[in-house]
Amino acid sequence: MANTPAASTTPTLPQQVSPEARQARAFQLSLARTEYNYMRSYLEAVPMSADLPDAEKFSLDFEAQVVKVFKPLAENFKNAVEFLLRRELANDLPTDALKRVHDAYEKLREDFSLLHPKRDIEELKAFLESLAALPKALEGLVTLPKDVEKMLAGLKAVFDEFLATGPTAFLKSSLFDTLNATHGRDYLMPHSIADYETQFTAMAPPMMLTLERQPWMPKDDKPCEQDWFFGHLQIAGFNTTQLRGVVREAAAGSQAIVLADLQKKCPINDALLQRVLSDPTMTLDQAIATRRLYAVDFSQFEGAKADCLHGEQRYLCAPIALFYWNPTPPPGYPPGGALQPVAIQLAQQFDAESAPIFTPNDCAGGNDPTLLKWRIAKLLVNVISAIQHESVAHLGDCHLIIEAMVVATHRQLADTHPLFKLLWPHFRFTININDDAIHSLIVPGGVVATNVGPAIESTLELVGNAHRAWRWDDNCPDRVFALRGVDQLPSFPFRDDTLLLWTATRKFVGDYLRVYYRNDQDVRDDSELQGWIHELTSPLYCGFKGLGGLATTGDPQRPYRIERLDYLIDMVAHIIYTAGPQHASVNYAQYPLMSYMPSVGGTIYHAPPTRSDTLNSIDDCMAWYPPLDVALYTFSFEYLLSSVQYDTFGHYEHNPRDPYFGDARVQPLVADFQGELAAIEKEIRQRNRTRPMPYPFQLPSMIPNSISI
Repeated sequence: MANTPAASTTPTLPQQVSPEARQARAFQLSLARTEYNYMRSYLEAVPMSADLPDAEKFSLDFEAQVVKVFKPLAENFKNAVEFLLRRELANDLPTDALKRVHDAYEKLREDFSLLHPKRDIEELKAFLESLAALPKALEGLVTLPKDVEKMLAGLKAVFDEFLATGPTAFLKSSLFDTLNATHGRDYLMPHSIADYETQFTAMAPPMMLTLERQPWMPKDDKPCEQDWFFGHLQIAGFNTTQLRGVVREAAAGSQAIVLADLQKKCPINDALLQRVLSDPTMTLDQAIATRRLYAVDFSQFEGAKADCLHGEQRYLCAPIALFYWNPTPPPGYPPGGALQPVAIQLAQQFDAESAPIFTPNDCAGGNDPTLLKWRIAKLLVNVISAIQHESVAHLGDCHLIIEAMVVATHRQLADTHPLFKLLWPHFRFTININDDAIHSLIVPGGVVATNVGPAIESTLELVGNAHRAWRWDDNCPDRVFALRGVDQLPSFPFRDDTLLLWTATRKFVGDYLRVYYRNDQDVRDDSELQGWIHELTSPLYCGFKGLGGLATTGDPQRPYRIERLDYLIDMVAHIIYTAGPQHASVNYAQYPLMSYMPSVGGTIYHAPPTRSDTLNSIDDCMAWYPPLDVALYTFSFEYLLSSVQYDTFGHYEHNPRDPYFGDARVQPLVADFQGELAAIEKEIRQRNRTRPMPYPFQLPSMIPNSISI
């Protein structure tokens, strides 16, 4: 049986117990190693759990939370079908037949729980029977029955799949199968941009559509389509991992972008910067010297293959976007400073015709008098950022990084080890959610293939390449911002909020570990800890690189060991931070900031605009937007992922009278940690009052302990 923390046992280090107890711990670990093993058959570069041990499976109360979130998804799906039917068929639909469908669904929705499968199946049957009556009600309408029959067959298939697999049945190709009609009607194509907003029928509209209009905002576009929002996404959006400072020379190990390297691909110059800023005195050198020039460069997408869906070709690009921190931004930006977009090139190599530079005032020869190409350029950067977010920043750098650590911890640390006790709540359900992902989400024809543009093999290649490049120390929050050259950016809400959490987490971890490790010698003498370090670093197991605080042994079989308590504190704090705040920052921003497809999406349905292309009206932009079914799947998937939170960061028990940490020495440390988190909550809420838009994704109350969704 897999090891779980012993509730009533005070944790101990292996060198502090009797030989008999050490033998018992060794036996327990030998059993754990029969359940916890690695595989690389799915992703060669990424170690994952070979199995789903019983101790890692979702609990009933967790599944109940997922079911609760599913109810508005199902209702929204039904409403989308009804809307598209009504829109296309108008007065041809008999209202009494539709009312019976509606009433049957309402009963299903009100009672549905998954905890009463027999009742639920009966109500699903009643719902389907009401649908089945539609063709008869439409018998006299010669253009409709076959369409409707196909729709009904599709709906039944959706609900049958739902009964077998759960909510993800609604997130793949269900609506296409339901509404892919045979009479020339294209139910799934939007008639206007407004169709994307009307899809949010049973769910609260996302944050990006409910931003309060401020006096400084332009009045002609939605706030989420404005230039200030595009710039702000880089520092307070769904993917804050890509922004880099632009420098003249980069120090060793720096991840900043060297201007000369950037100009070889994208020929920006002083004149372009001056025209966009309306400042004839500002030069690139001056912008760099004052640390005001920044960029995102999605070179990792060069050569990636796009996938087809339902016979429709989709597209990718590898864009570069340049930004300027403007302390006195022009009208249309928040006063007091903003990250102002300067230029976008939608390929890695400039070409005056096929890959021109677009700017917000068409000063770079993009043939964009209407600025609609600029609008599309921003969208395409956001789409590629969303794909990088889902594949690397979210899946690769959070889910898969932690999964390998979960396996190593179970294999090397006894359940009575203090480090196992500390880490276990931060590992809860991670293997299960990842197992679900590789069996239903990240597979050909799965949710990711439907909602994200690259072919599945390109997605997996992105993940594998990023994993090979991942370095432990470089991803620590007290180091990563300086390496990226964004540590001096005057405003960076994610950075500013997350560093508060990092500081509090590291202090708590240090206080906790010092209860059990009196000094560095205790660290050196801990055989289980040394085995854990070996498993984390060995290419045969986790294979993590970049742990500069470890000591080298000279032994090729076990080349690393840990000898310093302070570095152990850093390592453990980094694990907890990754499972908690870092994952929360990328997971819970999905529905709020990624779900309105004309601003942010996961797919591109037209090749990037060229210089010769002419865009005269907003209707010309529709070619790049996804069909309505793909839009529905995408934001439904994001809603599901953004709505489930099992517990709260730093809170380890559901019943405060039954503390998770039974050691009396630890309980006041947990209380201090929770007090610090409460103070951070207050500080972030205060900061959000003066930000251009709230950044709630690092509020401690909105962060779970583990990666479980």
